[in-house]
Amino acid sequence: MFWSVFERCTPGGLPYGRPMNTHPTHRLGGVAATAGLAVALFALAACSPSASTVPSLAVPSVDASAGASLATGAALAALDAIDGAIAANQTSGALTADEAKSLQDLASGIRTALQSGDTTAARTAADNLSTKADELAAKLNTDTGKQLTAAIAALKAALPAG
Repeated sequence: MFWSVFERCTPGGLPYGRPMNTHPTHRLGGVAATAGLAVALFALAACSPSASTVPSLAVPSVDASAGASLATGAALAALDAIDGAIAANQTSGALTADEAKSLQDLASGIRTALQSGDTTAARTAADNLSTKADELAAKLNTDTGKQLTAAIAALKAALPAG
């Protein structure tokens, strides 16, 4: 049997060999259930001993250490980018081995402070790293140098508030 498009798409059509469930009585079950629920809630509220008081809701507390942990994770990821940028600048010849070592030592101090939970020391060390990078600004005017300065800025932005 071939059905025309219009016969299959009409409410009375037979798309799968059976009529579609569009009769209005199918919608009455949901209306009756909603009305019954409303009556039950009203009756329960009327029978409770403190019907005039509003029940209190327990608001979950936010774990502050979880937020600090996320910020620490972002700062550690930024330190990974700094390590990569320092290596790239040394490989490209923009930094000498001594300059790269001093920047790596400062980054290592930040990592140690973050891992021990000392955000104040981490911020101080990040400021020292930024100052050292500023001193080397003339050497860091290349693309890899700009990556390093951007990574340091990202680190300072990611450090948790201390």
